[in-house]
Amino acid sequence: MSKSILIDKGIILKNGEICKDKINLVSGAITQPFAEMVWASTGGDKETINRFTDILVTMNNDTERDRLFNIIQMCYGLMGVMFSDEAACMNENSAVLKYFIFSFIADFGEIMQEYLSEKFNKDNTAMSN
Repeated sequence: MSKSILIDKGIILKNGEICKDKINLVSGAITQPFAEMVWASTGGDKETINRFTDILVTMNNDTERDRLFNIIQMCYGLMGVMFSDEAACMNENSAVLKYFIFSFIADFGEIMQEYLSEKFNKDNTAMSN
């Protein structure tokens, strides 16, 4: 893939800037089903989810970001979740990849916090009845 494909997809603007709004849209669209599968496959285990999130955050650095992207793609395949064509090209540009991974981790963390809060509230409601 080339930079022109990123331009064609609206991920990089014609002036060379990355389009953060487009990256956020792509990230948001693929993160929700992924987070649902992580939640389901871990049974909502907070410790496992926190370890997984820690790996995502720790590997989000200049030397491991490409590997992290590949691991995320592999996890999608293992869980049977679609990794979109738009997301698949995010590693073609380092600035795009950096922002995509940042957005993905932020989205994933927010979703997991919502799930954990719902579980906590549900557990507390059940205990009080």
